[in-house]
Amino acid sequence: MHIRDLNGKNVCILGFGREGQAMLAALRLHTPECEITIADQNEHITVDDAHCWKQIGTGWLENLEKFDVLIKSPGIPPTPQIDAQSSKLTSSTQIFFDSIKDTGATVIGVTGSKGKSTTSSLMYHILKAGHKEVYLVGNIGKPAIEHIADAKADTIFVLEMSSYQLMDMTVSPHIAIVTSFFPEHLDYHGSLQNYLEAKMHITKFQSKDDTVFYAHGFDGTKQIADKSPGQKIPYSLHDAPVALSETTLIGEHNLQNIGGAFLVSKFLGIDANTAIEAIKNFTPLPHRLQMIGTFHNIQWIDDAISTTPESTMAALDALGDQVSTLIVGGQNRGYDFEKLAARIAESHIQHIIAFPGSGPSIVKAIQNTGSNVNTYEAWDMKAVVEIAKRVTEHDKICLLSTASPSYNIFKNFEDKGDQFAACIRA
Repeated sequence: MHIRDLNGKNVCILGFGREGQAMLAALRLHTPECEITIADQNEHITVDDAHCWKQIGTGWLENLEKFDVLIKSPGIPPTPQIDAQSSKLTSSTQIFFDSIKDTGATVIGVTGSKGKSTTSSLMYHILKAGHKEVYLVGNIGKPAIEHIADAKADTIFVLEMSSYQLMDMTVSPHIAIVTSFFPEHLDYHGSLQNYLEAKMHITKFQSKDDTVFYAHGFDGTKQIADKSPGQKIPYSLHDAPVALSETTLIGEHNLQNIGGAFLVSKFLGIDANTAIEAIKNFTPLPHRLQMIGTFHNIQWIDDAISTTPESTMAALDALGDQVSTLIVGGQNRGYDFEKLAARIAESHIQHIIAFPGSGPSIVKAIQNTGSNVNTYEAWDMKAVVEIAKRVTEHDKICLLSTASPSYNIFKNFEDKGDQFAACIRA
């Protein structure tokens, strides 16, 4: 649905977070005659638009049948009330794709259980160095819907796409990049198969003229790629044109992200030397194996983005035997922590500090291995950091890499990482 088709319609925006707010601004700009209702479970939201209706609090999903169109924000899980109105359901990402379809702009969609933010940012950085008109949008940049007016024949959008955004899509990007696949967000999607099928929407609606680049070595990435009728190009860490030591990134897994971004840049005609220089001067993203610094004779590393067991294991692989203290735990999504526990048991880690939620499950899994690692519990970041200061071996690493999401304690992983840095420096 093109955004102009909403003019004069009775529209309900479901969820008024970052994407819902951007959707409201886009409707006001492009569809001045649209009647808009904001529906959100949070009764304390502020809507700075006197001409909007509000449907908030406990009754936020009532009477959805009265609207012509429902625009669902990606963080809202399926519910019977919403599913009953599926014929009216769309999203801001879908509207963005439909609205720029005839402009000639190119969309590079990036998804994956991990690696998508770094790959998206690298891709954007390389294209900027190659003097392309490029915008970084989606999960990592501004909501794509804000940039409809910027779409032209020579415009490129690098769009980071979560499974939440993809699951209701009926269109795929011209170029898809699939960085990895392992279990995540299963509480939202209900099963691994549902999660996989949501990810498949990044390729499912491609044409034979489109292309998907996918990370070699994951069964899921190839399954996602195979949904495309277009060209399928695998990549691996061996496609990286630089050594990791020539970059500011930490961890061998980032060679794979570099390899993917480099191959796509070549595909788009970027000179190899330009791409290599851009990769070398790329600044790592916050909260992704980010060195906070050395304080109290301890090296502190923020890997708050790691919210699954697999990503925490990748962090441990990247840092080797220097990790003395590991901070884990958070929202309990029912992950299997056995492999992580085995990885910790065979490491040089001496101390585990566990947040509530999944923390006790991780500690139990470690204890089941027979490991004699010391374990501690703490309920907030200040207490965690105080324990870490006391127990971490000098000149070794204290690593925040929780193997679980943040939402039972923190607003999001950024909030978790920011609190970590603030408590260290306090």
